[in-house]
Amino acid sequence: MKTSLLAFGATLLAAGSAFAQDSEPFQLDEIIVGAGLTPVEASRYGRAVSVVTAEDLEERQIRHVAQALRALPGVSVSPSGGPASSTVVRMRGTESNHSLVLVDGIDVSDPTTGAFDFGDMLADDIERIEVLRGPQSSIYGSNAIGGVINIVTRKATEPGFHGSANAELGTEQTAGGGMALRYSDERTRLSFSAARRVSEGYDVSGSDGERDGYAKTALNARGEFDLNDMAMIGFSLRHTENSSEYDAFNWGAASREDLVTDADYEADSTDTFGSVFATLDAWDGRFRSEITYSRGKLDSQDWLDGDATADYTTTRTRLSYRGSVSLDGAEVQSSAQVASLLIERKEETFENNDADLVYDDAMLGERSRELIGYVLEYRGSFLDDALTVQATGRYDDNDAFEDASTWSLGLSYALPNGLTRLHASAGTGVQNPTMYEQFGYNPGMWIGNEALEPEKSRGWDVGIEQRFLNDALVVDLTYFRSEVTDEISTAYDVATGISTAYNEDGTSDRKGVELSADYTFGNGFTLGGDFTWLDATDPDGGIEVRRPERELALRASYLLPNDQTLLGADLRHVSGLWDFDYTTPSFGEDRVKLDDFTVVNVTAQHRFNDRVTLTARIDNLLDEEYEEIYGYAAPGRKFYAGLKASF
Repeated sequence: MKTSLLAFGATLLAAGSAFAQDSEPFQLDEIIVGAGLTPVEASRYGRAVSVVTAEDLEERQIRHVAQALRALPGVSVSPSGGPASSTVVRMRGTESNHSLVLVDGIDVSDPTTGAFDFGDMLADDIERIEVLRGPQSSIYGSNAIGGVINIVTRKATEPGFHGSANAELGTEQTAGGGMALRYSDERTRLSFSAARRVSEGYDVSGSDGERDGYAKTALNARGEFDLNDMAMIGFSLRHTENSSEYDAFNWGAASREDLVTDADYEADSTDTFGSVFATLDAWDGRFRSEITYSRGKLDSQDWLDGDATADYTTTRTRLSYRGSVSLDGAEVQSSAQVASLLIERKEETFENNDADLVYDDAMLGERSRELIGYVLEYRGSFLDDALTVQATGRYDDNDAFEDASTWSLGLSYALPNGLTRLHASAGTGVQNPTMYEQFGYNPGMWIGNEALEPEKSRGWDVGIEQRFLNDALVVDLTYFRSEVTDEISTAYDVATGISTAYNEDGTSDRKGVELSADYTFGNGFTLGGDFTWLDATDPDGGIEVRRPERELALRASYLLPNDQTLLGADLRHVSGLWDFDYTTPSFGEDRVKLDDFTVVNVTAQHRFNDRVTLTARIDNLLDEEYEEIYGYAAPGRKFYAGLKASF
């Protein structure tokens, strides 16, 4: 199939080139890169979306991507400690492995768990983060029930050589730094960046034990080469090495204080992702096609007192062809009527590496599964471009599960007043069991279940975007509902201490409200806020844990009249947060409500000139004591100072 798919795409590329002619580039308004098989202008996108830009990251001095996602509408972040600890993200009340994470178009989620550990991801060299909420399986397949987090790294845009460097020191002997080099000419764009961050950390158990430190390294490279005015080839490469210490979690502990106790655990991971691609514009820009091959390899080990407790390797390989044609005679990127096709083949593998960590040598063999996906998408604008319709359908041919069909529909309508836009979407989703849920094994802790069925979802949302005061104030309000069936949960056997996964009967319901607002005063002062109200229940009607009922975020910045000094502050308030009570005699059957909390961060930076900037910030200014996961102490007040330079 790989050969035939490649031949099919190459044939279309060749056919298109026979009719290709030069075309002038067309400048779009702000676009959502991951919105569909082709980018969609934000003003025409029917689904709910939030965008965090490189400017936002710099102004708020965000060093980890998880910090950028906190309190965005419909998003909940659960760290098991500080900013670099194991961290998962849930969208609209779904599970952590229900949100697909892409970096430069590559799925970086761990096939073992289906989730992405945001504690491993530094925010250096990121151009934008798009958070697309609601079912996206009709475009992306499995792992997109809750939504998609699309991360785009920076690329070379200015002619010649350019670069930047930064360094930062902070509390708990934290040190971080990075550098980036870029080159661009008429046909070539090359980028390279490196970042590293280390810290002694703090005692997550809160028992005055040893500190739980971390070390994170990230390398990124990407390049694009214009073969001519119509064809381009390119590549991207991402390599990360992460090591973090953590404490013991004790099921059935006598008290909350005994749930997490000091221990010498360590988790190490080395992940490498890469892709190569070729694109072609043809027929005066009315036809655009792309062939992409990507591969990711993830090596993970866990240790206790120097002895291995887990050791496995997973891979994901993807080969795809995507073609888009304009139906109204314009170029694809500016067309009001576009039809697109995607054909892709994915293969995932899982392998236990240590014979001492399995009970049967047969578990050492590589397990694999694959699917072939077919996607059709139509996007059209009507009524003088006031109404935009985006419809997508997908069929997945699975070798390990039943074949799946998903669909989605998005609508955006701009009222004649030019200030009000209505948006709505609906769709279905599917979530295949993770490799670990199927095949995983931890001695005395976990046994996989190969009889699991995929989870399924159906959801919809409707919203309104309103502009006030000559666009100085923009408010967006969205209401959503969704349901998940065949949800995969974990059963724990108290007698043996072993857990395994199973499909629950019944339906898990989610509904909520998402509100965002941004106000630019025009005198250097800006104010913004996001709010989420969520009602998420499991098939038994119980509250879904680690998903706050209410979460409010406020942010403000002020650029002093000297145009060189920027002050900022943000506040996050969480209430209605529950977790499982893993103490005796509950063993996770009961739930416990965590205390409401409010965290305030402040930042300051001064730009000496166009090249050098001094930064400073305080995280958790009020030294709030709180928990986001039952038993895990959150970090206290932290101080940081740094320097940025460009050349």
